[in-house]
This record gives sequence, C-alpha cells and structure tokens, in this order.
Amino acid sequence: MSNLIAVGLLSAGLLFSASLPAAPAVGEEVASLINKRLGYMKDVAGYKAINHLPVEDLAQERKVLDSSVAQAKELGLASEAMQAFIQAQMDAAKAIQYRYRADWLSAPEPEWQPQPLDRVRGELGSLNDLILQAISTALKEGAPFTEQTAFMRTLQQRNLSDSDKQRLWDALQRVTLQKQ
Repeated sequence: MSNLIAVGLLSAGLLFSASLPAAPAVGEEVASLINKRLGYMKDVAGYKAINHLPVEDLAQERKVLDSSVAQAKELGLASEAMQAFIQAQMDAAKAIQYRYRADWLSAPEPEWQPQPLDRVRGELGSLNDLILQAISTALKEGAPFTEQTAFMRTLQQRNLSDSDKQRLWDALQRVTLQKQ
C-alpha cells in the first residue's frame, strides 16, 4: 500500500511541477525591467514634444547617472562599468524618443496623450532601482548574464533597434562586482 501512495505522490508532484511556469532566467528578469523602463519613452517623448522640450536633457541625465552610480556602488557594483551600462540605457531611451518624434512628423497620434513627466520619472526611478538590485543580486549569487538570445527577445519596444539592444547587452556583460 505504501508503494501505491508513493507512486501517487510522485505522480502528483510531477503533474504540479509541469503545470507551474518556470521562473525567468536572471538575464530575462533584468531585461524585463529594462524593457518596462524603455516602455515609458513614448510618454517622455510625447510630453517633451507637447511642451516643446528637447529630447536631450543633459542636466537630468547627469542627475540620473550620478544617482545610479552611487546606488550601484552601495550595492557592490563596480562604478565604471555601471556608468557605461546606465549610459547605454539612457542612449537607448533617447533613441526611442527621437524615433517617436520623427514618426509623429508624418503620422501624429492626436487621440493619445502622454502621462505627466513627473509621474513617469518617478516610475523610471523605481525601475532603475530594481534593475540595479537585480544585477547586484545576480552577480553576488554567481549567476552571470549568459542568455543573450533570451535577453534580446525580452527587449521588445517600438523604436528600439537591434543595435540598441546589442549595446545594452554588451554593457551588461561588462558589469562586475567591486573588487574587495
């Protein structure tokens, strides 16, 4: 009788484990957060277009870069590589914004309205924190980013080019923990 129970429990375990979705790979989690962050660029571009603001805001970029590098350092990430990674994210974000604005010259979206910039920047800040934490956790757990195909597949934003994705991947590959 105990063999019958054991077989039943084993069968049930296999059935339940097969029905649960697999946890996302480390690189996919980071890519998902980056993708979500880049998803706000239409709102940023729209707000800036409506308010006649340039896409490039060097003072805001410096603020984001300085804050991100400081946080990365607190999380144990090497500053120089993180600076390049953060810059790659900002450059991809600007490229998306420029492409939206170019698209709107010939095909405006009059029914669409962007979210307020201060709300979007709050979301971007939160996502940035999560991205840095996920990278730090992955590296501290010895889980390097090795799934380039999954990473690239996860980044799916209109106006994000393959070369933007590649630059993000390359920059992520160079991120390391601080040397003790």
